[in-house]
Amino acid sequence: MRPKDSRSYAAAIVAAGLLATAPSRLSAQASQTAPKSSENEECRGNGCAASPDAPVAESDAGAPAKPYDWKASFKEYKVGKVPRLADGHPDMQGIWSRTTLVPMERPRNQDKKEIDAATAAKLENEAQQKQFDLRTEPTDTPPGEKTTDAYNTFWRDGYWFKVPMSSLRTSQVVDPPNGRLPPLTLAARVRQNRAAELDNRRATSYEDRPMSSRCIQRPGTPGPAFNGSGPGGQESTLEIIQGTDTVLVRGESLVSQVIYMDARPRPPADVHLQLGSARGHWEGDTLIVEYTNFTGADGGRRHLTARYKLLDANHLLFGYTSDDPGARTKPFSVEFVMWKLTDQEQLVEYACHEGNVGLEFTLSAARAKDREEAADEGK
Repeated sequence: MRPKDSRSYAAAIVAAGLLATAPSRLSAQASQTAPKSSENEECRGNGCAASPDAPVAESDAGAPAKPYDWKASFKEYKVGKVPRLADGHPDMQGIWSRTTLVPMERPRNQDKKEIDAATAAKLENEAQQKQFDLRTEPTDTPPGEKTTDAYNTFWRDGYWFKVPMSSLRTSQVVDPPNGRLPPLTLAARVRQNRAAELDNRRATSYEDRPMSSRCIQRPGTPGPAFNGSGPGGQESTLEIIQGTDTVLVRGESLVSQVIYMDARPRPPADVHLQLGSARGHWEGDTLIVEYTNFTGADGGRRHLTARYKLLDANHLLFGYTSDDPGARTKPFSVEFVMWKLTDQEQLVEYACHEGNVGLEFTLSAARAKDREEAADEGK
């Protein structure tokens, strides 16, 4: 949900006239150091933060000059005072936001790995202004009627707070070095086209509606793996709870993942789990999580390594390396910084089914159209 008091890497939120009724405590908690993002519009919105298996424009990712070294890459992030648990490990517990202006892929007209702080601040202001504009400016609706965008913007990330440049990098993708995702495999493109066909045709049943429309699973939550989400997003928070033998990662919507830390054996190879089988261990102050046993035709070959490193009390570096032969032509790695919602004590209930009139309307409208066409044919 939206933070009421977010301390940020960069600055406090602009209290514009549109926010006259908003609490003055609202501030951009996350933007102290800005990530590398570009000055153009490519991949700056919520769509940039696609999950690893989501449709992505064809990439021109080339072979990396040298193997990705996560330890060297993580050392580039400044580390401050880190709170610790009684066992000495970093205390990552709390509620974290995945919102960031760092795009998933580096824009094609950007050849730098980082931007400067002034550019980052400018991008933060522009991104929030766009959310203000969506709330007040008409789009393709009849005169006098509010737009769907205008309504939804009020509830989405980037209106009540600035989505931060949580680092100065120009892409979340750090490997390949050009910041671009490897191309989708042919099989993945077939699945993508099939999903688009089902989504765009007239609904025949609830079963051909996307999982999100059916309140079963939202894209990217609760992972694995997580990507940063830009302005206009939602369900972008997660909670981390650390125990002796487990670490629990709770997404804002629907599902949680359990990371076992007790060196227990993995399930047999023929057991496949929606979120995979997670086994974690510490390497210094970095939590390493290895995922296997995924579902899907190629789930047995998919391997994911996630990494969590606390930078200070309010900033958490997250990275992962995805090796999924059924989805991408080569492995790739991602890094971005999450920020803590210091004033939020628990995740807000995700009541999706309780108000899911969208699915009802989609199906009833399709049946009404069927009846209308049948009547026309009978004339």
